[in-house]
Amino acid sequence: MRMVFMVLLATIGATGPLLKAQEAVKGDLAPPIAVTSAINRDGDAKAIKSLLLTFTNAYNSGDAAACAATYTEDALIVDEEGLRTEGRAAIRDQLAKSFADTPKTRIAIEVDSLRFLGTETALEEGRATITPASGADSPEITRFTAVYIKQQGRWLQAAVRDELAHDLSPHERLKELEWLIGEWVNESQDAIVFTTCAWAKGGNFLDREFTVKIEKRSVLSGTQRIGWDPLKKQFKMWLFDSEGGHGEGYFTHIGQQWLVKLDGVGGDGEPYTATNIITRLGKDRMGWQSTMKTHGGSAIPGVDEFVVVRKPPEVRK
Repeated sequence: MRMVFMVLLATIGATGPLLKAQEAVKGDLAPPIAVTSAINRDGDAKAIKSLLLTFTNAYNSGDAAACAATYTEDALIVDEEGLRTEGRAAIRDQLAKSFADTPKTRIAIEVDSLRFLGTETALEEGRATITPASGADSPEITRFTAVYIKQQGRWLQAAVRDELAHDLSPHERLKELEWLIGEWVNESQDAIVFTTCAWAKGGNFLDREFTVKIEKRSVLSGTQRIGWDPLKKQFKMWLFDSEGGHGEGYFTHIGQQWLVKLDGVGGDGEPYTATNIITRLGKDRMGWQSTMKTHGGSAIPGVDEFVVVRKPPEVRK
């Protein structure tokens, strides 16, 4: 990938800062061009982060022109199949076609590293997750390498190379659900539900624990373990409750929602099914619905629905 990226840099007019970037990515990408410690790059890092957020919001809104505006005039993109798109206008047209063919597709970007190779050049590596709106296909995860250059005081994307991420570990896959980590609470007229989520030992599973209280008395508790199934290429959940029941289900990602279809057996020996819908409503809020429920082969009417909020940390006096 690094040798390919050297060629990629050379093809976009590698003069000035791009020549420095080309030299820096030879071999093993290390060490980067030295920047004196007297230079504070926090402002530049924030500007690049803001540019990436602008691109993400524009992509998720289907705005090809706004996406293309985050690139230099002569930018180059090489996708995971080796297809080259050169120039801001061509990038805009390609994105517009993609948005028309697969509307409401969403992108989520996770940055692994950002290094400054000079005063006007930066190299970024990370992962991008493309999720179709239909949910019929699994999200596509790619690794990317991007070069940013500063033009007239503004950071822009100059070159981007994507590769399919076949080598992601279970831990890296689960980063897509890392936002679940923390303490959550739902309080309704009927009950209070406390939920905690944390990385399991080894970092390849997420463990969730829940407790249901009615009139301050615990009536049900249980544990869930979430992991990546490499055969089905989906997240899978295993559920065990305090009454001896157990179940399992697979996650399907649709936009901001996750659908979990559960099949299990209650402590009474009767089979049950349900479809739970988790909707991310922000950093500290999520919606939860349970529908299409059955118990012992009979349908249970109605939909359970509530909003869960992240429990704020306790303030020590």
